Order: sequence, then C-alpha cells, then structure tokens
Amino acid sequence: MPEGFRLVPALQLDELASYHQDVEASLRLYFSPSNPTYDERFVGRREDDVRQELKSRIEESETRSALVLLTRLEASFKVDFDIRCKKRKKDPLSRHLREVEKKRKKRVHLVEDILEGWKVHHSELFRQIGDLPSAFKFRNWVAHGRYWEPGRKYDFAYVHVIAKAIIAKFPLFKEGAV
Repeated sequence: MPEGFRLVPALQLDELASYHQDVEASLRLYFSPSNPTYDERFVGRREDDVRQELKSRIEESETRSALVLLTRLEASFKVDFDIRCKKRKKDPLSRHLREVEKKRKKRVHLVEDILEGWKVHHSELFRQIGDLPSAFKFRNWVAHGRYWEPGRKYDFAYVHVIAKAIIAKFPLFKEGAV
C-alpha cells in the first residue's frame, strides 16, 4: 500500500454502535430522577420540558453518530480511489478512476466521480450505492453548519444499516482488495 494511505477495512462499526448506545444510555440516565444531581439540574422545570430536552439531545446524538459513520465511509472510498490511482490497477473501475483523476486533478467528487464509477463498473452494487448520494448530502448539511434544508434526515440506525451493507458487499473492504 502506498505510504500515507490507510484503508479502514471494517470501519469499526461495532465500536461506533456501542459508543452511540453508551451515549444514549448516559443521556437517558442524566435526564432521569435516578441521576443524583437531577433535582439540582432540573429544579423548577416541568417534566414535559425535561422530556423534550432529552429528546432533543438524543436527536443531536443520532445526527452526530450518523455523521461519524458517513465520514468514515467517505474516507474509505477516497482512500480506495487514491490507492487504485497510485497502484495503477488494471481493472475497469481503476482505469475509470484514473481517467477521472487525470481530468479533475485535485477536484474529484465523491458522489459524481467515485460513486458513479462504482455504479457503472460494479452494477451488482447499484442498490447499496443508491442511498449514498442522499446520505452524503445529509453529511454535508451537518458538516457545513446546517444552514440549508437537508432534504431527508438520517438517523444513526439507518446509516449503520447502509454502512454494514456496504462493508459486506464492496470489494474495497475485503482483505487485500486494494
């Protein structure tokens, strides 16, 4: 593998899911009367207001966890792209991606260039790729300050399903594939 490149083969999905579950459980405990500082923290607050604040915190946690999964997927596709170009692999996808690199130089787009190349040269993965452009728009919305309407919002569970399907099916995640 070329120096400076590191492919994350399994995205540590189990670790990310476990972390997400721990955060949600921690929030639920913090916002419950079982929290030793509950009375102090929520003094004078109505129960409905506390529940609404918890709901808001959990939604934010979902968004942040989904963002982490999507950034990991993006990094994996970009590392795969770089490896295919640097190693000058001869398969049709690698040739296509080298042409894209030649045309676009440093301005290669994940969705329009890399994912479209995968769709064309690995049509058996069309279904898995189908959800990614919208999910990456959501990722961009989160990463760039949420100042426009994102379209569909993605929660952690749905992004986790997408990521697991991609890891299971895509050759870039298989040992020795790149």
